[in-house]
Amino acid sequence: MTMATASASLALVMLFACSLLLAGTAFSDDTIAIPLLERFKAWQAEYNRTYATPEEFQQRFMVYSENLRFIKTMNQLSTGSSYELGENQFTDLTEEEFKDTYLMKLDEQPPAAEAMPPIVGTMSTAGMSNGDNTGEAPNSVDWRTKGAVTPVKNQQQCGSCWAFATVASIEGVHQIKTGRLVSLSEQEIVDCDRGGNDHGCRGGYPRSAMEWVTRNGGLTTESDYPYVGSQRQCMSGKLGHHAARIRGYQAVQRKNEAELERAVAGRPVAVVIDASRAFQFYKRGVFSGPCNTTTVNHAVTVVGYGSAGSDSGGGRKYWIVKNSWGQRWGENGYVRMARRVRAREGMCAIAIEPYYPVM
Repeated sequence: MTMATASASLALVMLFACSLLLAGTAFSDDTIAIPLLERFKAWQAEYNRTYATPEEFQQRFMVYSENLRFIKTMNQLSTGSSYELGENQFTDLTEEEFKDTYLMKLDEQPPAAEAMPPIVGTMSTAGMSNGDNTGEAPNSVDWRTKGAVTPVKNQQQCGSCWAFATVASIEGVHQIKTGRLVSLSEQEIVDCDRGGNDHGCRGGYPRSAMEWVTRNGGLTTESDYPYVGSQRQCMSGKLGHHAARIRGYQAVQRKNEAELERAVAGRPVAVVIDASRAFQFYKRGVFSGPCNTTTVNHAVTVVGYGSAGSDSGGGRKYWIVKNSWGQRWGENGYVRMARRVRAREGMCAIAIEPYYPVM
């Protein structure tokens, strides 16, 4: 690349930045107000993002600028609400790129119950079928404080959230039953649970993944079968290395947040949700949309619930949700999602397909 070409490309970037500033799209927060191009460069440094050519730099700068505009608009529209959006590691991706890279790319909805093998049981309104936590659920639960949740992990550029939600729920019930918190292998599920409803980095469903783990007899540890962020050949020699076993899974009554509360009171629960553009840039607070309640594209794990005070979340009831996008996303890798909402499906369809493993 010649110096003249680089200078011309930089000039185009500067011209674009100036046009945004003149259009009133300079962005600021409580502590900083800087030209947009400098803000983008600071973001690059913070997230260690580099680009191969000036043209790619210009394209990503334009995408970053548009995403900042969206974040600013949403925060202005939701002034006084319970949550805030902000920059994160996804701010130079278009909505389509983000969905294609980090969310499930399945065309079908969660598999119908009659299409799945028999399960251990389902929760009833009288109490849990395994005898745990009968009666009303407590006002708040946080399995992180009880030692049943491993640190937030990172699925990387792979739509394997379904494996992470499955593993987090198994890790939780294993700790509750044995007193030992063990980090288990998502990669074993991604590589070896093939066909049916589960498709590696294209997506899958926690329920069918739990069925696979049951058939396999258990899961090995993260250290024995480490995560690589892509689907590869199954290391069949490790399928018998069982660090944790389950004998099946249970369904929580669909579209019923009260039943989901009672399930979460007993252990972490895997769910599927719609991860919208607003969800992509969640920063803090009690997330209340916008998002769909009829479609799903992401799997996460509910590890508790509670209520936010008026100073931190508008007094909103919330779910504590463990995500798999690393600890720099959201609230150290977690999102608090609005609980007991008007829609029977729950916020972003969180109550549409809840399952948990049984030991």
